[in-house]
Amino acid sequence: MQKYERLYFYIQEYQKLVYDYYSKDGIAFLVTYYNINSSETVWEDQNLMDGAYETVGEYSGIKWDKISLLPVYFIEEISTAFSGDETGYIKENETNIVIPSSYGITPLPRDIIKLEQSYMRPINDTYPLYIVTNAEISADTDKRFWKLNLKIFQSKTTEELDAQVENNLVFYDYDKKIHYVEDAQFLTKMLYKNNLLQKELKNLYDENSGFYLI
Repeated sequence: MQKYERLYFYIQEYQKLVYDYYSKDGIAFLVTYYNINSSETVWEDQNLMDGAYETVGEYSGIKWDKISLLPVYFIEEISTAFSGDETGYIKENETNIVIPSSYGITPLPRDIIKLEQSYMRPINDTYPLYIVTNAEISADTDKRFWKLNLKIFQSKTTEELDAQVENNLVFYDYDKKIHYVEDAQFLTKMLYKNNLLQKELKNLYDENSGFYLI
C-alpha cells in the first residue's frame, strides 16, 4: 500500500489554534495579578487549619508574587449583588476572567487582581481591587484555561498589598512568559542590541560579492 500524507490535520490544527495561538494572540486586557506565594506564606496551622488571620494587614502572613502586565481574556460583564447586614447596605460587584495555563502560574482562591492600572490612568486611578473566589479548570490536560470568579475586595489598596510582595515579576510579551523584572530588563537590552546589530550588518552587506564588508 502506497504511503501518503494528508495536507490537513484538522484536529491537531484546531487544538493548536485554540490553545497555542489564541492564548497568545487573542484580544487581551492587561492587569496586575497578585498570586499567593505558597512557599513563603506563613500559615496558622493550629487554630485555623492552615489558614491566615487576614488576607492583607499586619496579622496576615500571606506573601505575594506581583505580576505586572499580565494579559487576561474573556472579561465578563460585571454583575452587581446587593446585600444588607449590620454594617449597612453593601454593593458587591462580580465578574469572571480567563487565564491560559501557558503562562505557567497556578491561580489560587484569595489571589488579588487590579484590573485598571495607574500607568494607564495616572490622573484617575481610583478603581477597586478584585479577589479570586473560585478557580475552575477547563480541561484536565497539559493545555487548559483557568476561569476565575472575581468579587470586589473591599477597603484595601495596592500600597497595603505591595508591603507583602515577595517577588516582583512581569509578563514579557516577546516570549509570552513570566520573568523577574530584572531578567525582563536584561532581555529588553539584548533585544535592543540585536536589533541594532541587525541594522548594522544589513548596511555592511555587499550584494555583488555576497560578503559583509567591514
